[in-house]
Amino acid sequence: MTATIEPNALAIDTSSDYLSLAVAREGITVASYYERLGKRMAGEMFGVLDGLLQQAGIGLSDIDVIVAARGPGSFTGTRLGLAMARTFAQGQSCPLVGVDTLRLLAAQAEPEPGAIIHAALNSIRDEVYHAAYRWDGEILIEQAPVSVMALEDLVTSAQGNPVVFRRFLPPKKDEPEFPPELVSATLRHPHPDGALLLREGLAMYANPGQEGLPPAEPIYLKTEAFRKWKP
Repeated sequence: MTATIEPNALAIDTSSDYLSLAVAREGITVASYYERLGKRMAGEMFGVLDGLLQQAGIGLSDIDVIVAARGPGSFTGTRLGLAMARTFAQGQSCPLVGVDTLRLLAAQAEPEPGAIIHAALNSIRDEVYHAAYRWDGEILIEQAPVSVMALEDLVTSAQGNPVVFRRFLPPKKDEPEFPPELVSATLRHPHPDGALLLREGLAMYANPGQEGLPPAEPIYLKTEAFRKWKP
């Protein structure tokens, strides 16, 4: 399918308990969905998607670009969304853009020229998935790739720079929602939803860089089998 300057696009993110979908018509987000479904996600996602396409007034055959979150995130959820995205992209012969979920978290922050934004996704055993980005206008430039580190090491790495912090699970009893040792970033986008995923994915699609579009393969740093997963 030939890409257009202002493409019709679909965003898919199932990397957490939240089903996040969005549809853009001629480059403008016209329908989106963001809700915590948990185990109901696999059974409800296709019906939700069909409703969004109807709301947007387009069909799946009209989609020019598909954007998918590739983790880190839920083991099963991330695979589910990527498999769905790859199937649609192959069926439509259209480009597929993979977006790191940590980039999505960082994109929630207010852009400050030259500012370093740290994105952290709390995992287990006081560990976090971490990546760092720098604002260049409205574009996020990766400064440190996705990695796993101890929470105490994140405090050292952030060096007082703002952090967008998200949890897989609610905090334990007497545990604060946001670690007090970190500086909370000011957010302009309250949720890492499909509309935000579309914005980041379409920006990457328009400016793919020297290495081309990021592959739509999962990022999961704790299981060797998952790193080698092929859909």
